[in-house]
Amino acid sequence: MKQRFRARSHRGRAVALVFALLAMPSLFAKGNPKISVADDPSTKEGTPSLVFIEVSDFECPYCGQGAFELIPRIHEEFVKTGEVELIFLDNPLEIHPDAFRAAQAAACAGEQGKFWDMHHELFGNQKELGPDQLPARAEAVGLDLPAFQKCLGGHKHDGAIREDIRTARNLGINGTPAYLIGRRIEGGEKVEVLEVLHSSQSWPEVEAKIKALLPAKPPPPPPPPPKSTSPHPAPSARAARR
Repeated sequence: MKQRFRARSHRGRAVALVFALLAMPSLFAKGNPKISVADDPSTKEGTPSLVFIEVSDFECPYCGQGAFELIPRIHEEFVKTGEVELIFLDNPLEIHPDAFRAAQAAACAGEQGKFWDMHHELFGNQKELGPDQLPARAEAVGLDLPAFQKCLGGHKHDGAIREDIRTARNLGINGTPAYLIGRRIEGGEKVEVLEVLHSSQSWPEVEAKIKALLPAKPPPPPPPPPKSTSPHPAPSARAARR
């Protein structure tokens, strides 16, 4: 199912979301870390060579900014072209009281094939994520409400969310948002992390970093030889002397 990623403009001014490469020498000292993404939602076209992982908190305002400014650009330029797979990794912070419950809601929406729809809905309504407001978020994206509420009440995704939090901490990520660039390891359930990004590098720099990690594209084929414009073949030198 194709997903819609909507860019949002802010009132009166354009807000540029920027990123900075996090220097983590101790983390990468023994090689690139490897993380499991087996249970994490993703969207892709074909068989991409790279993955871009959004490590985020649905109640974090900077995460909301990234969800509407960065992620649509990643999707438009790299996901739709089949070069990058987009993955979401939960990292609800304790300072945000509704973030964990919102992560549960997104996971329950994923059971009905609408994780990314709920992703957009939650980030678009960050001040309305309380327990009594989540059913309205579910209805807005067309979920089966009784099934959604049963899933939410059963806490069935709590373990997976906490595992995502541990993964983020093991990578040295203590705030949100953060973004990972990596490659899937053969077998499909793990990703080798190549870069960890935090905020303050420009979009052209982030774009260039992704392009630098993509495999080189083959050169275009040479143009065909020009065709003769004459309707008849030119006479040979011998015929011309007759």
